Amino acid sequence: MAQFEPIGTVRSDRTEMSVGHWAKVESRIELDPQYIKGVAGLSEFSHVVVIFHLNLIPPFDVAKQIARNPRGMENLDPVGVFAQRTKFRPNPIGVTAVELLAVDDKGVTVRGLDALNGTPVLDIKPYIPAFERKDDVRLPAWVDKMMDGYF
Repeated sequence: MAQFEPIGTVRSDRTEMSVGHWAKVESRIELDPQYIKGVAGLSEFSHVVVIFHLNLIPPFDVAKQIARNPRGMENLDPVGVFAQRTKFRPNPIGVTAVELLAVDDKGVTVRGLDALNGTPVLDIKPYIPAFERKDDVRLPAWVDKMMDGYF
């Protein structure tokens, strides 16, 4: 199995998981100096996809987390881990598309990243709608209820 090494670290004022309101959170991704040249051309994009290691989340407990209420909301029926974007995952990897605010010689600044201060970043990719966005998407009704107040 491959080993993954972080390319950088999240710096933000978020130190605890919250119930939401991530949309306006600004985060700095401080890159390891060996990867700084990797941001050449990135500033031309408005958004990026950040892949990160959910290192501060307790280990996955199959008995408790294989199916659970989305965001712990008791008014929503339990669904499987692969049917939601919960932080409790067999492999603790987070993926979020965010607004790119700035690129400089030490890293990038983004808005909307739902990762805590100190979170290791595994990769940054440009957001390219042809790869990411899909038309005619179908979502279950509970998703709107779960997302209320998240961003």
